[in-house]
Amino acid sequence: MTGRGRTVRALDVEAVAEWMVAQVPPGRYPGVVFGSAHGSAVHLALAMGVPWLPASFDVPTPEIAAGDRPAAWLANGEEAAHGIASADDITVRQVFDPVWRGWSGSTFAYAVIRWRRLPLPYQEFLRDRLEPGAQVVVVRDVSRWMVVTGDYGYSFQLGSRASGLTPGEYYTGGHAVRLSEGREEWFGNDLPPREDGEGDRSVERGFIEDLRRFGAARGWPVRQVLFRHPDVLSGAVADLYRLWLRAGGRPGNRLVVECGRLLEPWHVLRAGLVPYWCEHPLHGSVQALQWWVAGSEPYNSVEVLAEPPGLPLPTMAQLGEWEAVAAFAARRGGVDRRCARAYPLGAVPPQHATSVLRGHPYDLPYLPPVDITEALHAMAQGTHTDGLLVL
Repeated sequence: MTGRGRTVRALDVEAVAEWMVAQVPPGRYPGVVFGSAHGSAVHLALAMGVPWLPASFDVPTPEIAAGDRPAAWLANGEEAAHGIASADDITVRQVFDPVWRGWSGSTFAYAVIRWRRLPLPYQEFLRDRLEPGAQVVVVRDVSRWMVVTGDYGYSFQLGSRASGLTPGEYYTGGHAVRLSEGREEWFGNDLPPREDGEGDRSVERGFIEDLRRFGAARGWPVRQVLFRHPDVLSGAVADLYRLWLRAGGRPGNRLVVECGRLLEPWHVLRAGLVPYWCEHPLHGSVQALQWWVAGSEPYNSVEVLAEPPGLPLPTMAQLGEWEAVAAFAARRGGVDRRCARAYPLGAVPPQHATSVLRGHPYDLPYLPPVDITEALHAMAQGTHTDGLLVL
């Protein structure tokens, strides 16, 4: 844990924001999308013809040893948070998940660095790169988790939704927890009192208030899209894509299901596909996807890029569940062959999504971007948006 402090303390959060802004192609834009990390948020921004910029970022941290007690976790976490440059402008959420090791299969713990003020590079981007009358959209994950709050903007979170478990199961040591490591010493009752708090993918309220003040001074309205679970936003954005494609004279009948790191927004847009993104290959997420597809007008083709979880947890979706999604296709459907061969314990590199979707023909001419106001209105009026709120 001492090494963890050195890892996080070396961060320059302003430099991170500057790097993120530097990835945006040159030019001026009619708006921008900020917010929680979500694949469909990127799809949404691309359809609007605007960039997406995150309100937080992750950094890996050294593993927490089974012999370490919770008091040590919290003390070292607070020390690291206190040492970060510009600590007054950020919060640090340490996430320790002994069940889900991440896509790399090598780490239990990571820190989520969240801006609670608008960083200077973001301010400069808004001032220099937005057109008059631009709109600012914040896509915000409002899911909840049990957290332990410390000093210096630090908080600790045991577990994550990546495993498919509930917050309470991490503390009671349920069946899936025991299967993951065969030990229960992670799950004692010696943590300080826990409180119901925002999940690690939330957006800090101070960040939003800064955006409002900055936008109000320039006549830029700030809109919010709030969602309780990532599947809700995925369905809403997929429905929007279909409406947009059909309004432009396209059939909008080819669905691509992405999962985890298997995400390629540009080639989805280029080929005129309808995208649905699953955050993790969980049974619950695939079941939500099945209900969404079943409630939609049939798609002629359904292409599924199911990223293998690499873990044999009972909460993970079986390959047959992904195949059931593809079976909804009216003409042609299937799980990508490489994904199917690797599922569930193998690995598929993120660039595989690019390789697959690059093979789709161009859908020319390109449609003009969807109007931001019209897009948000369509999402608010959608039929599959229980748990979604557009403000």
